[in-house]
Amino acid sequence: MNFLRLLLLLALAAGPAAAAEDFLRGSVVKSDKWTMDRVGEREIFDGNVSFRNPRYTLKADHALYARPGQAWTMNGSVYILRTFDDGSLVEVNCEKAYYLETLEEATLGRGERPVRMKYTGPDGRVLNGRADRTLAENQKGLMTFDGAFLLSTENLDMYAQRGLYDNAEGTFTMQDSTPVAVGTRSPYDFAIAAERIKFFKDSRDIKFYNRVSGWVKDTQQTASKPEAAEAARP
Repeated sequence: MNFLRLLLLLALAAGPAAAAEDFLRGSVVKSDKWTMDRVGEREIFDGNVSFRNPRYTLKADHALYARPGQAWTMNGSVYILRTFDDGSLVEVNCEKAYYLETLEEATLGRGERPVRMKYTGPDGRVLNGRADRTLAENQKGLMTFDGAFLLSTENLDMYAQRGLYDNAEGTFTMQDSTPVAVGTRSPYDFAIAAERIKFFKDSRDIKFYNRVSGWVKDTQQTASKPEAAEAARP
């Protein structure tokens, strides 16, 4: 049952919360080996660890539960898939995941490749993200992205050292190391930097705050002329 609790909480960290009974209905949990260390108060799952039901798929090479700290560690090709009633879905790939049950906090870490996330909306539009480290705070509805953070749509790439997703607002805030947005909004191409950039997940609106600089080019003009970039300031 502890393993089921881990999988539930990791999946909830990757998307909106759902009822526990919905999560457990029709679930299948597998691993090649399970070890109970009573002296160390640990449970160890080795080899092809997986959990599946109609809404969730989670996989890893290894999982360890440390009972004293109520802490989970998952290592090796960690994969999380969560689907929703509106047809949207969230996918996460990382090398390691660490979860604290009491605080409901999940930390996702990179290996040779960064932590990668993909959100597909009910309309089929895709939002991709990657970072060196991601912290999901389920109680606060926040996700923090640290290190080489990239957020991409079909026509826009946003870069920053650090990012924050606020589930209540449905916004990503890009900050640190002069965030920049590069993309196309017909009929313009643009590259704009600012101290802070805010991106709205559903509307795809984007706002720039403080020390805004860059260029906007009319793709229909043969000889392009710089135009002033609109910026929202607090």
